[in-house]
Amino acid sequence: MRRGLRIAAVLIWVAGVGPPSLDPDTARRSFLELFNQERAAAGLAPLRSDSALNRVAQESAEQLRESRGAPFEDASFREIRLRLARAGYEAHGWSQSFAVSPGDVGEVFSWWKTANADDYVRMLDGDYQEIGIGVSELDGTPLYTFLLGWRESEFFARQTAGLKDLGKVREAMLARVNAERAVAGVPPFGLHPLLNSAAQGHAEDMLNRSYYRHESPEGATPRNRAEAQGYTAEMVGENISRGPLSVDEVVDGWMRSTEHRRNLLHPRFTELGIGLAVGNRTALWVQSFGRPR
Repeated sequence: MRRGLRIAAVLIWVAGVGPPSLDPDTARRSFLELFNQERAAAGLAPLRSDSALNRVAQESAEQLRESRGAPFEDASFREIRLRLARAGYEAHGWSQSFAVSPGDVGEVFSWWKTANADDYVRMLDGDYQEIGIGVSELDGTPLYTFLLGWRESEFFARQTAGLKDLGKVREAMLARVNAERAVAGVPPFGLHPLLNSAAQGHAEDMLNRSYYRHESPEGATPRNRAEAQGYTAEMVGENISRGPLSVDEVVDGWMRSTEHRRNLLHPRFTELGIGLAVGNRTALWVQSFGRPR
């Protein structure tokens, strides 16, 4: 899986000393309400306040206060990544902005949204679902940090949403494999329910017991699994794959491998079973090939 990461920072500094900053919790609630008014107008789900992101955003605000606003964009990528990890937030992406300004929350928000179009666009990005807000001051002027977050678990859930219907996944894979066999001049597979059960059982077992082999920890082979389901085989074969999140991705990978491609296009195999287990931020795929006696 390719990890996407977006980070942006802008320091908005409006000259002048304003009134004391708001109570942090009040400021966070007020900014969150303004953010979500903008998202609602754009037809987006509201952002959720997240305690881990609040902690990291507050650390950034304190760092800016202590450094008296010295630029830290060069270090922000590494620092935020480490802070997120320490806070227990596994991020697929994040975006951070800053505002140093007098005035009430509404005025600060208006300055922020007009000062940098890129940050405003990111705030309206549906990929981001959570926010943390830091509250501090810089030379007597209120300072705020806004940290948008996109969890790795949410990214994975979206990427695998199309894999929830195992029946449709099997139909799609059978069609793709038979298209490859047609190109090679080989008769198509038929999908066999007993081989489906053998393949599904192995995919789930590998996921649940955290191994990745054709043989189970007890030594069960692809033939053993097929026969345990009641499939009487003249010959049996198996392909496995870990990681791909679509039918085309996994079949493309198998077709680039000599041994896997040989199974897919073997003229003596006539029946196919397909298994898929999704979890723990990975997907495990199994193809069980058979030729009955």
